[in-house]
Amino acid sequence: MAGPSSPPFALSCPSCHMWSQNPCIFTDDRSSCVKCSVVIALDARVTELETRIRSLEVLKPSYSQVVVGPADRVKDRVSISEPSSPVPVQPGEDQGRFVTVRKKHSAKRKPLVHQELHVNNRFEPLSGRTPATWTRDTLVIGSSIVRDVELPAASVRCYPGARMGDIEGNLRLLKQSRQRFRRVVIHAGGNDARRRQSEVLKIQVAAVCELAQSMSETVIFSGPLPNLVNAELYSRQPNPK
Repeated sequence: MAGPSSPPFALSCPSCHMWSQNPCIFTDDRSSCVKCSVVIALDARVTELETRIRSLEVLKPSYSQVVVGPADRVKDRVSISEPSSPVPVQPGEDQGRFVTVRKKHSAKRKPLVHQELHVNNRFEPLSGRTPATWTRDTLVIGSSIVRDVELPAASVRCYPGARMGDIEGNLRLLKQSRQRFRRVVIHAGGNDARRRQSEVLKIQVAAVCELAQSMSETVIFSGPLPNLVNAELYSRQPNPK
């Protein structure tokens, strides 16, 4: 009869204090478990990388030393030779960590040309209003009989009770102001008929018409009206032209 078996040998990890009877989860030298050995190896690698980074930061040159260089070398270079023209660098070409980019010039905008817009009301002739282009190129002058005369392109001058001498005086004032008309319409003589001086009236009418011709191209004379009481009063006057 076989005797009692000895209890199995148990292994323990000094790092995580894990024990086990399976030797496969421990390292070959049985110093620790496999998990703890991996963690220890990773910690050692991290420490090594940190040390290397610190050494590289100490040896790395500053920005001013890379671009400008030492102060003594810069002074010597300026005193000995003139600075050479910079070599053009294509966009995107790498210079260490810096990339040169050409400045883009914005295109100049052409000045806007505003065209004049002609506006015209084609229904204006149907509105019945007086066009603004009309000019007063006609003069109508006379006694009170022309009081109610209204023409769109005429200047009406009414002198109630005026005789031929009054009409002549007003025409001379207009001539002194250097006013000219295309046509002059004169109606006078009715107030001179009461004086019964046909020969004198003929001379005055001729003088007024001559004065009006010096101020206009066309002269139209109207009057005096025939007297129904005495038909022979104006029989010797010429017909108005």
